[in-house]
Amino acid sequence: MPDGIGPPHGESSAHATSAKPVRRLIAHLIDGFFGLLVLMFWWLVFVYLPCWLLLLAWGQTPGKFLTGLVAVRSDGTPFGWGRMFVREIFQRLFWSVSLGFGAILDAGVLMLSGDHRSVTDRVVGSTIVRVSAVRS
Repeated sequence: MPDGIGPPHGESSAHATSAKPVRRLIAHLIDGFFGLLVLMFWWLVFVYLPCWLLLLAWGQTPGKFLTGLVAVRSDGTPFGWGRMFVREIFQRLFWSVSLGFGAILDAGVLMLSGDHRSVTDRVVGSTIVRVSAVRS
């Protein structure tokens, strides 16, 4: 065909039939899945990565930044990049491996303890304070 649209190679036009709806739906789902992967990749690059860099550099997630909080060592001195990285990786793994129960446990310990430190804080030696309370 002159416009480049025609039956697959080796099939004559007499044998070409329209694709069935189910097969087309499956093709659309596959395309959507790959499109979603691309969107997630760009979201990771342009949103998640900068948030992590902010977190590692200043001890703050975007939420902590907006509420005036910062993660510090138990003695109130600032965290370094490495320690902050370990804190966040531990917390994410703890919450994920426990299928979300770690987050509930963290919240419970945080609210019931006198020093307001979560399980994550206790394991990595951190606490969350107001930015104005940080000692250099």
